[in-house]
Amino acid sequence: KEVGLAYQEHRVYVDIAKGFREIRRAENAFNKDKLDSGVNHLTKALNDFSAAVDHAEKASDDAYDKAAKDVDKGNTELQKSIDAYGDGEYDKAVTHYDRAVAHFDDALDLIG
Repeated sequence: KEVGLAYQEHRVYVDIAKGFREIRRAENAFNKDKLDSGVNHLTKALNDFSAAVDHAEKASDDAYDKAAKDVDKGNTELQKSIDAYGDGEYDKAVTHYDRAVAHFDDALDLIG
């Protein structure tokens, strides 16, 4: 496998893992009623998942193309979750969050 392609594939995995780590931190913050901290961690996760999409696009492989789409969908749901938390719509935020995590998990399954 070409070194550049292997690097891009590795970065997809690393960025998704970093995003999940931030999601766990957000969950902990929300459980402690630290809403601002939770939103900040979700924003960091969104950035990590966006980076994963960029690397997946560069990898240019069918599985990575599908993974990039799943991560992109997850990013959209995560942004909706962040917005809902900011608006005080916690049930709606949790629904979007759960959808985001499902998309990110699907992406990991494709490349893992």
